[in-house]
Amino acid sequence: MRSKSCKRSRRGGGLAALGAAAASCFVFLLPSAPAGAADLVDLASPLVGTAGSATDHAGDPDPGGTFPGATMPFGMVGFSPDTWSHRTNLRGGYTYYEKQIKDFTITQFSGAGCAIYQDLPIVARPGTLNGPEVDANDWRPRYLQRFDHKHEQASPGYYGVTLNPGRKRQVRADLTATRRNAIGRFTFKGSRAGTLTFDAGGSRMGNHDARVRINPKRREISGTSVSGHFCFEPTSTYRIHYVIKFDRPLGRYGTWRRTKLRRGSKRAAEHSSGGYARAGAYVTFDTRRRRSVKVRIGLSFVSLAGARANLRESRGPSFAKLRSRARQAWQKEMGAIRVSGGKDDDRRTFASALYHSLLEPSIASDLDGRYLGMDGKVHRSKDRLHYTDISGWDVYRSQFPLLAMIKPKVAADIAESLVDDARQGGCLPRWPYANQNTNVMVGDPSDQMIATIHALGVRDFDAEAALAAMVKGGSERCHSDNGDYTEREALDDYLRLGYVPQERNVDDMIHSQLKRDEPWGTASTTLEYALADFTISRLAAALGRDDIAAEFATRSGNWRNLVDPATGEMKPRLGTGSFIPDFTPASKDGWVEGNSAQYNWFVPQDPDGLFESMGGREQATARLDQFFTQLNAGQGSPFAYVGNEPTMLTPWLYDWLGLPSRAQKVVRDMLVGHFAPTPAGLPGNDDGGTTSAWYVLSALGLYPAVPGTDVLATGSPLFPDARLRLAGGELELSAPEAARERPYVAGMTVDGKPQTAPWLRFADLAGGGRIAWQMTDAPTAWGSDPGQAPPSYSP
Repeated sequence: MRSKSCKRSRRGGGLAALGAAAASCFVFLLPSAPAGAADLVDLASPLVGTAGSATDHAGDPDPGGTFPGATMPFGMVGFSPDTWSHRTNLRGGYTYYEKQIKDFTITQFSGAGCAIYQDLPIVARPGTLNGPEVDANDWRPRYLQRFDHKHEQASPGYYGVTLNPGRKRQVRADLTATRRNAIGRFTFKGSRAGTLTFDAGGSRMGNHDARVRINPKRREISGTSVSGHFCFEPTSTYRIHYVIKFDRPLGRYGTWRRTKLRRGSKRAAEHSSGGYARAGAYVTFDTRRRRSVKVRIGLSFVSLAGARANLRESRGPSFAKLRSRARQAWQKEMGAIRVSGGKDDDRRTFASALYHSLLEPSIASDLDGRYLGMDGKVHRSKDRLHYTDISGWDVYRSQFPLLAMIKPKVAADIAESLVDDARQGGCLPRWPYANQNTNVMVGDPSDQMIATIHALGVRDFDAEAALAAMVKGGSERCHSDNGDYTEREALDDYLRLGYVPQERNVDDMIHSQLKRDEPWGTASTTLEYALADFTISRLAAALGRDDIAAEFATRSGNWRNLVDPATGEMKPRLGTGSFIPDFTPASKDGWVEGNSAQYNWFVPQDPDGLFESMGGREQATARLDQFFTQLNAGQGSPFAYVGNEPTMLTPWLYDWLGLPSRAQKVVRDMLVGHFAPTPAGLPGNDDGGTTSAWYVLSALGLYPAVPGTDVLATGSPLFPDARLRLAGGELELSAPEAARERPYVAGMTVDGKPQTAPWLRFADLAGGGRIAWQMTDAPTAWGSDPGQAPPSYSP
């Protein structure tokens, strides 16, 4: 529940006290944490990000976009509740402030800016279905059930809630998961019967096909749903299959098609080219003596046979045992990092952020390794998992480097999945989900993802094939019929002019779906292409392809073509060579989820060149100081916007300016002022764990600030002690004086040797070791020697 005294700010700026305010509203949700080290799994809250803290780039009051339900690390299944009202968090399905639950769905994506999945809505209701007609997706009050947070529990791998608490007829829903199975236990209290409905036509973005079949002898319902159109993509659709097993004989049952209920029917199906297919099944159980019904649901993107075979994951154990296994899986995965000391709320925020960093991408392959490829054919992966749901434009900045460091096997499998996508679909994907390409977001982010993990030491994937695909996408128009997708839609002009001309600009992503060859945000696209070119050059150099490295390194300097030499500002540019008229730094024209003031800093590959283009270090410092006078001001302001990706790398630029103490202060203010272990504890969309991973890395004091390299900007650790389980050994991060009010670094040693530069290479840490910080409450000159600044890669 939300205290009546709690008020949510509607402004992006001036939110420095947001985390504390949110914590005061929601502190009662969480039990107290022990003072020392603890399993982070016990401190994590899946509810973080399910309520609004500030308006996001689209003006949405619920920017987190997360879901609270049961899932496994990188799991195919997300078994989660859906609430409903005009304020609903469509992307996560659940909004913390709501009072009614509509249903429980079995698939999710965490933190996206658009809705997708939320397949097979399941409603558990006391009594029987009444009347000759039914609409399981009807949002009228008779199909909604009340709940409150006193009767709700959410933890990694488990979700439970009592529906209609305080009333005679209640339903208790307990949910858990394996990688590919959703497991539910529904207990009906105070009613002679209980009914479960399964809506094959209830996916969040509608359905083109919905099919169900009941087999009473096998105690099962099987079905298939076809949905898609992520971010309103007109052509991309996916097919998901499920087999539902019950732990007791079926009672009365039936199906529906559209709204017509057919009692005793065993089959129903409907096709709709417009996405309005409606079909489903129901089962009513006698609950007078045996009140609980357990269901196990196997999923597959390949076939019904695959979904049935995947049920082996949950065969045999009790619900309690399966729940325990899910917790153990989370304990193992989250155990890659341990923190101790510091404030209770900070440890909880860290644990919740780490949890959300390990949700995506999701597994797309069945138990036998089969998966549906970008070519629509069934393939089999051997000795690895195939992944999808890769939020490329977002995750390359934080989450993917984090996985490379602490989950190198997962990172390698994701990279190989991208390579397989290119083999089967023709091009590296930008934002794949299920087995679908999309034109969602901009740039060519697979380049950044692949080159970065290779630089961070991940080698267990076909790097040569990856480089070939990267070069292809950066050298020729690469088009895939899957999703009517073009890898770099503006490549022709980019190669001809060195930038993408503003005449090709479309104003938002929805319009870019209609104009498939025109980019959303020409200036942003130019900067993204230049960074992608830089990462191609780095991987090519690492693989001994100096010719490719030289060509793409030169192109990585194309960001300069957007700099107006008269003002030192980046501006969209016309095909004639002139800059757009009537320019203002806060204008969004030509930019993606931001503006010129925010994108001015987006040259992580060449900060020294960037400062020079601004008139020198003094001018750059003054502008950066002004930029950070507000920390989450939104895309319409000329200030920072920590809740969205374009600002995420910017604080670390102070390290290149010889002012690491200012980076330490800005990042600390972001951490403690804009994150909290509460439903409103995220400053923006989590975007597949991107925002959460930014918190994790920043709180540890090591940030991968240059995509395509292993350069780590050293910040200030939030905790006195942290331990990272790396592939080569344990890395200890020791800062005994660390505290919220002591963000400044006074000194540092690495394995006992003094460290005076504000950056490190991950290669020097990958085998384990010890970094020790001395912390203080006042700025220091540590790391300020310009000669020891991190490297800048000018072409």
